[in-house]
Formats: sequence, structure tokens, C-alpha cells
Amino acid sequence: MKKVKLKNFISIVLILTLLAYSLISLFNNETYAVSQSISSDINGINESLYPGFKEKIKTLQAQYPNWTFKVLYTDLNWSDVIANEYTGHDVSPRNMIQATNNYQGQWICPICSYKNGSWRCASQAAIEYMMDPRNSLNSSDIFQFEELTINGCDINAINSMINGTFLAGHANEIANSANATKINPYYIVARLIQEQGRNGSATSSGASGYYNPFNIGATGNSDAEEIENAINYAKNQGWNTLEKAIIGGINFIAKDYINQGQNTLYLQKFDVENQYNGLYWHQYMQNLMAAQSEGTTLRNTYSSTNSISSSHTFIIPLYKNMPSTACSRPNGSSDATVSGDIVKVNSTTGLNLRSTPNGSVIGSVASGEIVTRIEKATSKVAGTYWDKIRKSTGQEGYVARETYDYESQYKLYLLPLGDDGNSNGNNTNNSENNNNGNSGNTGNTGETPTVKKGDVNGDGKITASDYVLIKNHIMGTTTLNETAKSAADVNKDGNISASDYVLVKNYIMGVITSF
Repeated sequence: MKKVKLKNFISIVLILTLLAYSLISLFNNETYAVSQSISSDINGINESLYPGFKEKIKTLQAQYPNWTFKVLYTDLNWSDVIANEYTGHDVSPRNMIQATNNYQGQWICPICSYKNGSWRCASQAAIEYMMDPRNSLNSSDIFQFEELTINGCDINAINSMINGTFLAGHANEIANSANATKINPYYIVARLIQEQGRNGSATSSGASGYYNPFNIGATGNSDAEEIENAINYAKNQGWNTLEKAIIGGINFIAKDYINQGQNTLYLQKFDVENQYNGLYWHQYMQNLMAAQSEGTTLRNTYSSTNSISSSHTFIIPLYKNMPSTACSRPNGSSDATVSGDIVKVNSTTGLNLRSTPNGSVIGSVASGEIVTRIEKATSKVAGTYWDKIRKSTGQEGYVARETYDYESQYKLYLLPLGDDGNSNGNNTNNSENNNNGNSGNTGNTGETPTVKKGDVNGDGKITASDYVLIKNHIMGTTTLNETAKSAADVNKDGNISASDYVLVKNYIMGVITSF
């Protein structure tokens, strides 16, 4: 009996050690090397660095003396932020817009064919407009910046908010859970109505026997797939009543967002706060308008209870090197144009993603995938140009722009959008995918690189980072691309489940030696 306990203890220590190593590796990544701070000194805002903010904030302060403002110095360049938000084309856009009559033309991404019902990939201009805080520093849109921690609430105000909605009769569990987690309960109601509408939907009706009104884990490429995943998440949590789902969802938001530093609607939609989760990927939803929409619901609640002029605290993010004036609202009657260096992979077998020009392989880029080119090489290394690109996941690395000098037929691997590549030769082989990093290797089989089961992050190794990705995918906090999904499906049953997580963990622990 003692041996069993000792073995379990050792296993736990090893797992914790591996997780700690994984987290240390994650946060040492150059992507997260920013120094952020929050300040209440509005007068101290440097107008030459952050134009237009001080004047707008001080105007609101004069209009509402009980309001308090803080600024978050993100230490992020505006162009880098937009480049990271404008990703996921044709796979899983980081920002989407519902293509209604009011949001057409320049609101819609001109390079992405992704569709999910009426939802489309949002254009770069749309992202710039919605992310520029200066466009929302007014009494109508400011509540997307409200700090969401609070002590106490008015049960009558909650009842007024939920009257006539699917939440009617559930004011007590909302108030009690919000008070226990110190979260603004009016924000909770706004989030639920944003997710479900006033009448609820398939994930809150209970028709399946389970409830998920916050739509946690609702990922997928269709409405049906998203609903199925949301219900499966609720089933795993045991949320067989709406009350359990509301309480469980509030605890989830408190733990995974509010207490992680994303304590405004804006920061939950646009992950530019670096305290715990890194940058960009940890967003609550893809809906570009979510923060503004939920903020409007909050404002309407305060208006109906005559509390708009009461004490409220707002956190405004500031970015380096922003335009001198606020970004313009997209024109709904004319098409958006392509800005930035966006290219498509013109390779039948995809390309290897490398740490440095002709360096070690750290991942792959699929054939036809749309990526952002952030550096264009001006000289060759090992017989070809190596351009630095950013994938839809935010991962960066180097890929071969074209075939090697020693190849008899020329082909351009990174095509500007709109170029069909017909002028680049008919070479369908890709020695880059089969080259081991030595320019003398002329092997050219044209085979698609093999996916290594368990190697979810594509770094060539199976480590704690991989089973953390599997766990997060199951929990709905991370969405894997198709290559990563294939690697995560270790038992090859077509699903990514706890069984795959356990297999990878046991492999790392040495309990098993193969899959």
C-alpha cells in the first residue's frame, strides 16, 4: 500500500514539474516580452505618444464626476496588434462580423472565403475601427471598458434586466454567484443575453438535457458543430439544470478571465493584457462587435436604474505608434482593399516552418493556407530566400519563398493574393518539405510531411506542452488547426478526448513507450 502511494506521489510531482517547465517555456517566449502597467494619472498621458486620449477622457470626467479612469500602457505597437488580430483566414478567423445590411462592404475581409451562416471574417479596417479605444471614448460606448470586479448588487436591477428573457426567475443565483466571485452581475446578464438573445437558444433550452448559456466550448465550423460541442462541454460539467449552468459559467469566467487580468469586456474580446495568458489567443469570442454590444446592454441597465452617473471605473488601453487620429469607420457600400503583405502558400505538400532561415523545423504551413508575411528576405540562404511569416495561430517562423537554386523547375511558394501562380512553372514537388536543412540534399519525393501522433505543437517532440494543448482543446479554451487535431487524436478514433490526453501523459511519464 505504501509503495502505491509513493508511486502516485512521484507521478504527481513529475506531472507538476512538467507543467511548470511548460509554463516557464511559454512565458519566456519572445512574443510575451512586454512590460505593461496601469496608471490613474490621466494628466500624465503623453499626448505626443498617445494622441487624442487625454482630451476625450477628461471630457468624460467633466461630464461624469463620479467616474474613475485608469489607463493600461500595453507596451504593444498598434501595427503588431492589428497584424495579430487579422489572422485565421480560411481556417478560423480571430475576428468575425455578422454580414447584415449595416455591415457589408469594407467591413468584410476581402481575402478570406470563410463563412459560417451569416458570419464572415472581419476586414482589417473593421478591426482597426473597433479596437481603437478613441472611437469608444463617449458616454454610449464607454462601458466596454468598465472594470468588472464589484462588491454587492441590486437584486431589483437584475430582475429588471432579465424580465421577459429566458433568465426570468434566476436572479438569485446570478446575484449570489456574482457576489461570491466579486464579479459585476449586470455584466453577467449582458454576457448571457449577448450569447443567447432574449429568448434563449439550443444551448440554453435544455432540450438535450443539458444547459450551456455562456456557450463555453462552442467551437466549430458550423452552427450544428458549435452547438454539439457546447452541449458536450455542459454534459462533462454535469450542467443538467439552467441554475447549475449559470453558477458554473460564472465561476468559469471568474477563474479563466476576470482573475486572469481580462477584467473588462474589451480585454476579454481583444487579448492585449499580458498578465497571465500571453497575448491575442485567449479571447472569449470571435464576434468583433461583442465588447461594444455587451457594453451597450450594461449602459442600458444603468440608464434604467438611474445609475449611469454613479461610481464606475474604466480601464482604457493605450498602444504605441497609433495613428494621429482615430481610425475611420469602414464604408459599408464599397469593398475593402487588401493591406499588408498577405500571401497564400502555393505548394502541393505545404511548407516547413523553421526557427531561423534554413533552421530547425518548428511546425508546418498547409497548402493553400493564407499567412501574413512580416519580413521579406533580400538575400539567399542555402539556395533560396527565407521569408518570415505569421500563421493564423499567431505562430511565427521562416519558410522558403521559392524553389532551391539546384532545382530544374522554378516555383514560387508564397503567392501574393490574386496571383494564380500559373507563370511560376508546373513543378509540383517541394524539396523544402523533404530537405533536412542541408542545401546539398536534393531528395525530392513530393510527399506530404507525416503528422507525428502526440506532437500537437509540431516542434518534433512530445512534451507537457502537447498534453496541455489537448486539455485546453477539450475544455474549449484553445482551438487547434487541422494538423494539430490530427496529432492530438492519438488513439485514432476520430475524436479528441480525455483518452488522448491520458495516452500522451503516460507516454511522457514512461508508462507506455508508443501509441
